[in-house]
Amino acid sequence: MDNPPSGLSRRGFVGAVGAGGLAVGASLMSHPGRAAAASVIDVSTVTTPISNVQTLPNAYYLTNVRFETGFVEEKKPWLDTPVIAHTKTELKTLRIANGAVADVLEAKSAVPPDAAVYDAQGQLMLPTFRDMHIHLDKSFYGGPWEATLPTQHGRADRVAQEQELLPRLLPVAEERTAAMIRLMHSQGTTVCRSHCNVDPVSKLGNLEHLKASLDRFKDSLDSKIIIFPQHGLLASDSAGLMREALRSGGVSYVGGVDPTSFDHAMEKSVDTTVQLAIDFNVGIDIHVHEPRGTAIPAFHRIMDHMEKNKQLQGNVTFSHAYAFAELSKDELKDMAARMKALDVTLASAVPLGKGAMPLRELHEAGVKVICGTDSVMDWWNSFGNGDILQKAQEIARLQYSSTEYDISRTLGYATGFVTPLDNQGGQAWPKAGDAASFNLLPASCSAEAVARLPLRNAVFHKGRLVHGAVPKAV
Repeated sequence: MDNPPSGLSRRGFVGAVGAGGLAVGASLMSHPGRAAAASVIDVSTVTTPISNVQTLPNAYYLTNVRFETGFVEEKKPWLDTPVIAHTKTELKTLRIANGAVADVLEAKSAVPPDAAVYDAQGQLMLPTFRDMHIHLDKSFYGGPWEATLPTQHGRADRVAQEQELLPRLLPVAEERTAAMIRLMHSQGTTVCRSHCNVDPVSKLGNLEHLKASLDRFKDSLDSKIIIFPQHGLLASDSAGLMREALRSGGVSYVGGVDPTSFDHAMEKSVDTTVQLAIDFNVGIDIHVHEPRGTAIPAFHRIMDHMEKNKQLQGNVTFSHAYAFAELSKDELKDMAARMKALDVTLASAVPLGKGAMPLRELHEAGVKVICGTDSVMDWWNSFGNGDILQKAQEIARLQYSSTEYDISRTLGYATGFVTPLDNQGGQAWPKAGDAASFNLLPASCSAEAVARLPLRNAVFHKGRLVHGAVPKAV
């Protein structure tokens, strides 16, 4: 970035980044040419939940925090009506205590002489990011570089590859998960939902390792687990293993995958998935990559079950759902209305080349839309950097105009639609009592952050600094 925001000197900015040290994952991602470095990661730095990160006290003040306070309308001679041209910001002081925003104070407010005080240096404060569809249990990330291999039979070949890879990767599963969590932290994410393989090859091994990793990071990451029959619930005869996984505890959702093309028995596959969720009082998060001819009947069958089983309402997610890109406007409107009525969530990794996923249309129709980064450099996809803000940018570029207002609204796809300003420009976040989970970035406003994807120089989770640094106030 050529020009740091007002109040942030170049020397101060560089010092703030350098003082905290970069996470292992972030360092590798910042230098894609250093492939050799990935094979010699110091395991001790990967498995320690938080290292080389500044420790803050339980209560402290954070000064010179840039808040968004409203939109600025301007009249342009070539336009008939005023338009939102800028976002107004002010510097504030926060008092953080017990993991929450205790007070929002004016910039010049006096602080107690014995208080711990840190300087945000004019950086923008944004809500923490949420990666709501990721596979933390399996990856090449954190190890030697490997690109995906070509296939002849599509996903069947990927499953065959997994059957060979999973036993080899189980011994390093916790280290790989820790590396990915550090990467997420470096990208500003402290909330996630992770899928986890349950299959005849790894059995519950991946789940055990994922639980152990998430437990180590429990103070820096809010997480939920979705058990996922990657090799097909019926096709790999995994229903018994799924029950065993659910009995082990710590699971929030039961997953599924392509009940027609994978399991070749849509009704039985859907019904078995739903029964598992009902029996163990968990939610459902099902991957469906199929075309409309088979996907839409599967979605409706799940929603039929939801109408009969009220406990599922508000607790079901359709992941990927590429078939929605094939629907006409009227068909999509009807689907959105039913999803909204039953409180069904859509999870998307914002696919490129899969047709234009109607994420904006569904969101504006009242469907809860959540986003994830999905793969992080695994055998299914060589790409993936754990940056959910980049996913918001992709949605902005695909479905919104490049105006200040529209770009600012797309921030919500990265934050669970917690945004500093509401749609009318009212100051909505943060308020006293909110969790102190936020990012400090060198940007002037939300729109600039989405458009330019600046470094996340300081990442906080419930008052705790989990990535980066903030200098002490002088």
